[in-house]
Amino acid sequence: MVSGAGIYRKVQLVVNEPLHIAQWGTFVTTPRITADSATIRVETALENHTTSAATPEVESILIDPRGKEVASLRMSMAVPAKGAEIKAATIIIARPRLWDVATPLLYTAVTRVLSDGKLVDSTETAFGIRKFAFTANNGFHLNGRRVQLHGVCLHSDLGPLGMAFNTRAMQRELQIMQDMGANAVRTSHNPPAPELLDLCDHMGIVVWDEAFDKWDGTATLPKGVSIPEHGRRQYSNFVRRDRNHPSVVVWSVGNEIWTSRGSNTQIQPAC
Repeated sequence: MVSGAGIYRKVQLVVNEPLHIAQWGTFVTTPRITADSATIRVETALENHTTSAATPEVESILIDPRGKEVASLRMSMAVPAKGAEIKAATIIIARPRLWDVATPLLYTAVTRVLSDGKLVDSTETAFGIRKFAFTANNGFHLNGRRVQLHGVCLHSDLGPLGMAFNTRAMQRELQIMQDMGANAVRTSHNPPAPELLDLCDHMGIVVWDEAFDKWDGTATLPKGVSIPEHGRRQYSNFVRRDRNHPSVVVWSVGNEIWTSRGSNTQIQPAC
């Protein structure tokens, strides 16, 4: 794959209040799921760029796939001056509607930060309630049943349309793949555009989310930077960005990484 040059994905300038939700600072997991209820864990990371400690309230509101509010809670946080804090809360909802390849139902977690009663930041995070497993003897299981994966390796270019990401063009491509019987995508060989994962969430396509192509100087490793240093930063950002997508079921450590065999390199992302 030749990526070409220039800016080919969306670029944003985000302006926040000094007290705000960190980038990729909302993390939603579903540690317990039954037919009757699901436990939703909402973790929030706040940053305080002022010279005074802050004690905001964080409100989490859960919206079901039909757009109906199903649960909410508030928690207080203590964020030090020029510092950051992470805190999590759990919510139990009744009769969860599961995300699946046949029924890709999405919930939304609305996170609101209030300081002295004033709303200073808010985000919306889409997530799915689902459980999956890769078994030794019976393949991939989703929500307790075996699902045969029929996948493709999908480069990020759009053929004759070029490298710039186009949401409708990618949606059409995924629709054609589904018509062919595909239900899985490997994002070869780099983190995909966020919009691709949004599409897979909505369309019921599971994803092998790939980190980058190779670890050596011919690809993404800058000169003078060690593999552990480079990998720790890239992996951490990669996982934080994509961790709420229910479509993601595999995290890749990279493509064509045999050049590092025998180096005993160990990387521990801070995720």
